Amino acid sequence: MGNARDAVENAEPSDGEAIAERVLRAFRSRIGDDRFAVWFGDAVRLAVEAHGGSGPGPRVIVTVGSGFTYDWLCRTFSAEMAAAARDACGPSAEVGWEPAAADAVAVPPSPPAEPAAPPRRRPSVGRRGGRSAAATTPSGARGPQPLSRGLTVVAQQAKGIASPGRRPGLRLADFVVGPSNRMACGAVEMAVARPGEISPLVIHGPSGVGKTHLLEGACERAREVHPGVNAVCLSAEQFTTAFLHALHGGGGLPGFRRTCRTADLLVIDDLQFFVGKKATILELQHTLDFLQRQGRQVILGCDRELDALPDLGPDLLTRLRGGMTARILPPDFDVRRGIVAAVCAKRGLAAPDDVVQYVATHMTRHARELFGAVNRLEATSQMLGLPIAQDMAVEALSDLVRSSARSVRLADIERAVCKAFGIDSGSLQSARRARTTSHPRMLAMFLARKHTHAALVEIGSFFGRRSHSTVIAAQKAVGEWVAKRSQIVLADAAWDVEEAIRRVEDVLRAG
Repeated sequence: MGNARDAVENAEPSDGEAIAERVLRAFRSRIGDDRFAVWFGDAVRLAVEAHGGSGPGPRVIVTVGSGFTYDWLCRTFSAEMAAAARDACGPSAEVGWEPAAADAVAVPPSPPAEPAAPPRRRPSVGRRGGRSAAATTPSGARGPQPLSRGLTVVAQQAKGIASPGRRPGLRLADFVVGPSNRMACGAVEMAVARPGEISPLVIHGPSGVGKTHLLEGACERAREVHPGVNAVCLSAEQFTTAFLHALHGGGGLPGFRRTCRTADLLVIDDLQFFVGKKATILELQHTLDFLQRQGRQVILGCDRELDALPDLGPDLLTRLRGGMTARILPPDFDVRRGIVAAVCAKRGLAAPDDVVQYVATHMTRHARELFGAVNRLEATSQMLGLPIAQDMAVEALSDLVRSSARSVRLADIERAVCKAFGIDSGSLQSARRARTTSHPRMLAMFLARKHTHAALVEIGSFFGRRSHSTVIAAQKAVGEWVAKRSQIVLADAAWDVEEAIRRVEDVLRAG
């Protein structure tokens, strides 16, 4: 590679792209695929200059991030990038770093443990001369899209969601509405149309019911309805990671706060992730206060209701309850059928109505099952060269149907009741007769009769060696509570019985 500079000076743009890709592959090989995906993904751009300043070799310009994220990436990965450039272009190759657009701040996803950063020093960047060619990542995918004036979300690895550059945006117009989610969808549309009136808005429900779709759809709708709006969408893990890096990175905290507190719409998913993170909770609390005073809109997503998150602290919970909470239930049949039909139409799959009906009937736990079923049907159809039909669907989806219809055990019922209300494991099998124990036990027996095929004697024996008549009495009592919409005592708190049942069933569905 001794003539690397001459080769680059006479290179066509396509050659520059090839050189940049070579450097990127060498860099990725040095730091590992997982580390590269977490910190760079589609957000990095490389360009090759024919003249490397005063040196004899080519100059590779790395464009990534901005603000505190740019500083941290430079300090952490400068040595590896320089070595990769030398590997790909020869020992005289140089590397310069440049931030991305000044008005976009890249918030990194949750990192693996990183080595201690070297002394804070921003690598020098010379003037870009000669012929250059920007290179995309090896996959050729687009980079992350700026979220209006505010934030560029590099990735959402914690949720298993690809970066915005790898999938189309989720839109409210594509959200299938039904009885299970109508209130939540209406609340989001109201928050976008009249920002600040119901802030903060908390959308809660078990995994796989569409919370993330609603939250990201709110950002997309806000940009459509209010051109120029600054909509910032983050996971709680991203917020936490960015805050901690800013807090310990020396001078990055003002930039982080400017990013979040200048948002017209701030959306944060997975609120439950903040539990146990006192410093981050306090920062979120101050951010909410600031945005509230400015009349801005905040929307939060959570996998459980606020009463199940006491560790967020009374101050933050008080602020959250001062806005509005809306629940999303697991999709009912009409919603499931609508999701399957919409996914098939979007992919151009000719799925007959009886196949759509079959999938919606047998995939009942959450929306992700429905997507998985459609994926299976499409792959099977392509592999066998057959049209999608009822017989083929029954055979192709047989194992998924068995998994979705998995039997519920008595131990699952006990675990769900204890988890839903913070009850000590084993207390439902104790001999105690206090209401704080007897009501949860009666509720568990009622749900055991509803969700399992266990006999009365088996249920009674499991819950403390009680007789079958005790199980019958518990089932009758809970049925009367439901009819009268009574309240019951669970973990030293009074609960509406229907809400208590739904809460336990949410835990059962989540597995």
